[in-house]
Amino acid sequence: MRKKYRDLKRKGNVIVFPTTINRLLTDGMTFLKNEKYEQARDKLYQVLAYEPDHTAALGAYSYCLYELGEFEEALDVCRELLRIGPIHYLETMELYISILMQVRQYEEAEQMIEALIEENVLPEERLEQFRQLRDLNEQIVANASIETVDSTMYQLEEFLSLSPLEQEWLIMDLPPASYNALKKHLLAIVGHPEVDLLTKTYILFTLHQENIDAVVEVEKFHYQGRFRISELPDPLSNPRLESIKKQIEESLSKDPSRLELAKELFDRHVYLFYPFHWPDFPEAEVAAAYMDYLDMLFSGETSAGANERLLELIIQAEQWFEMRNQ
Repeated sequence: MRKKYRDLKRKGNVIVFPTTINRLLTDGMTFLKNEKYEQARDKLYQVLAYEPDHTAALGAYSYCLYELGEFEEALDVCRELLRIGPIHYLETMELYISILMQVRQYEEAEQMIEALIEENVLPEERLEQFRQLRDLNEQIVANASIETVDSTMYQLEEFLSLSPLEQEWLIMDLPPASYNALKKHLLAIVGHPEVDLLTKTYILFTLHQENIDAVVEVEKFHYQGRFRISELPDPLSNPRLESIKKQIEESLSKDPSRLELAKELFDRHVYLFYPFHWPDFPEAEVAAAYMDYLDMLFSGETSAGANERLLELIIQAEQWFEMRNQ
């Protein structure tokens, strides 16, 4: 029985004449040209038994495996070929991406295509070809995702019967490509006041990431708002949040331990309150409130000018986390 490529070992001290390898390679290439993939695979396998790093044999061998539907081994061979450096790089990449799609590794396929396009390594005549391959990959992902999702679990009544952690897990397991198909259910979930707050955040993030065109109503603590998905604030690159965090860092620069606690607390609340970033308070007051809260934890006291409303909101947020984690 033929072993897989990854099981191949060099033949030690056995002397192999170059003409033997050339003959096997020629036979393999002839079979491949005539679409006799099994015979080609076996001849090329013999070449690789003697020279595992033979790039021409690796490229042809991986193509034979692809045509024979032996996708997992073809993927191993392609990865080894890319590590060594193929003669025909773009052809190898195209085969590699096609294999990734066959074994349902869609995310890696998408990353490889995007990298090729962004790095401008594709000649103009190949650019459109790889764009079409990307579009096909996205279509396969969307179809596969929708087929595997039980939409009844996302109906509001069914969703509300779950615990907060179960709600979070269900949303985290949902493929992003399914969001458009489930848009109506997801908007209803986000708009309901009894849904877990972090679960709402995850849904909003992904709706924004997937460019879903919709208007959503959100309620968290005393905040209520109506947002267009495309206009939701970015929590990772947001001038207001960066300004608040910078003020905290400057104030606690000489106390690294307390600074880390303040940053962790603030970041946790950013995700909890999202998309509301304390709109009813100036940035300086928000930064001061987090330092006042830490003072209260360590000493039991706050400064005379502490904002009681903000402190109460921070306390409510921490109590929410405690109750959720029970």
